[in-house]
Amino acid sequence: MCTKAAPATIYRKCNHKTDGVERIYHYLCLSIAHAPSQGLVYALDTDIVIKLPFQYTIPDDLDDDAIFYLNHGLRSFVAMERELAVYDAVANRQHTNIARRLEVNSSSCLFLERLQPLEEMWVNADEMMRHRWTRELVDAISCVEELGFTHGDLAIRNLAVDSFNRLKLFDFGSAITNDHYDYAADVKRDHSGLATCLHYILTGVDPFANVNSVQEVRQIESQLLGGRGSIGAGAEALTDVIQAGWTGQAASTKFSQVKERVEAIIGVAGPETASKTSEGHYQRLESRCAEWLKRATLDQRWMDPDDYCAACRAKGYEAEMDIWR
Repeated sequence: MCTKAAPATIYRKCNHKTDGVERIYHYLCLSIAHAPSQGLVYALDTDIVIKLPFQYTIPDDLDDDAIFYLNHGLRSFVAMERELAVYDAVANRQHTNIARRLEVNSSSCLFLERLQPLEEMWVNADEMMRHRWTRELVDAISCVEELGFTHGDLAIRNLAVDSFNRLKLFDFGSAITNDHYDYAADVKRDHSGLATCLHYILTGVDPFANVNSVQEVRQIESQLLGGRGSIGAGAEALTDVIQAGWTGQAASTKFSQVKERVEAIIGVAGPETASKTSEGHYQRLESRCAEWLKRATLDQRWMDPDDYCAACRAKGYEAEMDIWR
């Protein structure tokens, strides 16, 4: 089982293989090595990725390492549950700047359009495109808010670009609803994450680039929270917006209000300059996913979440998914 795949649609190559759900040994496992893992993602081809939760063999000897991996698997089930909830909500109002789920009749995995990482595409973007990406990001996160969620892990690694150079937000495995007990805290974190994303889009500078330890991350977070974050060239116009996110002053601000503020500064979207991917294209991708599923062989060891929890309890570990929800 690949233990390095990260919770995103776009990943760097990790060259791992898995004994996972659909016997996809020869497909490319993609990962972001520096990100926490919530599931496995494989590139089926140049247009499609498949995402599925981790699932580990339940050993007879439940030592600390075994329990760690079992909990990791349970968290992964919950992450998939959360992501599917967001995509179910988005299905009724598809948003151009949210990665497209490919509708296929499968409850064990998630098919998504394959995109290119923002970090790889940024160097080719001029100021006009960066401003458009800025508007697209605040529009996407406002849509998520309007649907009753907060993203929960708003970060540069969870932004990508499609073949028409449209920015897309993805990885909703940490998303929670607005009635969740931790919603306010996650909104505050997302405001900070949005500030970092906006700063990166406009300047190419990530304050957390090249960090090597949790301690370094905490030091940078402390600097930003204390108002000591530097604003790079290209982002000066949004200084107040970015600093409010970093310092926590925007914690109670709706993302729709941030969108209005950003558009008041850099302007609203003008006449359509970027093409949209056609519905016919997505329908063709969905047909390819369905054909792939027909050919795939389900690994007999794979269990649904309830059966997995029951199997854990049968081995003496009281597994409960609710504690991760």
